[in-house]
Amino acid sequence: MRAITLPISKEHAIDLLLVAGIVGVLTTVHVLVPSSLQDQLALRPADPQWYTLLTAAYTHASFDHLQANLIGYLLAVCYVYWLCLYLELREWFWQTTLGLLVITPLVVNSANVLLYGTYLPEISGVTRGFSGVVAAFVGFLLISFTAAIREAHTAQLAQAIGVGLILLLLLLIDTVYARTLRPIVAGLVIFGICVQAASVLYQRDWDTLVQTRSREQLLFQIAGGGLIVLVLAILTLQMFPAELVVDNSFVNIFAHGIGFIIGIAVSAVVLSYNRKLGSAEILKI
Repeated sequence: MRAITLPISKEHAIDLLLVAGIVGVLTTVHVLVPSSLQDQLALRPADPQWYTLLTAAYTHASFDHLQANLIGYLLAVCYVYWLCLYLELREWFWQTTLGLLVITPLVVNSANVLLYGTYLPEISGVTRGFSGVVAAFVGFLLISFTAAIREAHTAQLAQAIGVGLILLLLLLIDTVYARTLRPIVAGLVIFGICVQAASVLYQRDWDTLVQTRSREQLLFQIAGGGLIVLVLAILTLQMFPAELVVDNSFVNIFAHGIGFIIGIAVSAVVLSYNRKLGSAEILKI
């Protein structure tokens, strides 16, 4: 298993400053930019301005709104960065991060215009906030986690855990809104997980995992993986809360779902591209 060298290098320090810089930008906009200008930067789905498809993600309705998004962002991005260091894919981290900061607001807010401006014009108001981007980083975290499992173990095990996690998160969301654990949904999720587990056992991945690693390594990896799963669950509950109206504002879970999918798609595509590029360079050598 790879180790992350300490102390923190100059590159890592710059990375952390840039990650924190996003927090600084969002806070500065909320605190220093006049409210009238922030209102102009927010998206009005019924009468959108082209630039608000991007700028709306960087304005917030209140300090509590900003604080919740910053906590979610920092929680997700720090774990993503840690996993990318383990994978020695620092470039992947920044390529995906920059992509998510631009692509996610454009896609999410275009969807908001389509849904609320075209099909639900009776719903008035403005759309703003960084939560769609936070959801994209949660998707990035899921892909980073499965990539780390693939690096440490096998592609089959990574796929099984990735699919299983998605099923469990969907079960968690269903339980939140159904306000109970529905047996039929739980049964379907358990069936899907069993199918994935069966493929791993058939490939004898579990035997390889146990035989090639010490007990201490396994316990450490299980503990680290469990912590990441806990973080994913916490962030999912933040994205899909039980109460959809907070302080007279609607929590746009539609945007959160799209953001999560964008995070998975963008990070997976960039990772695949980098791996193909790396393979091509090895062949040239």
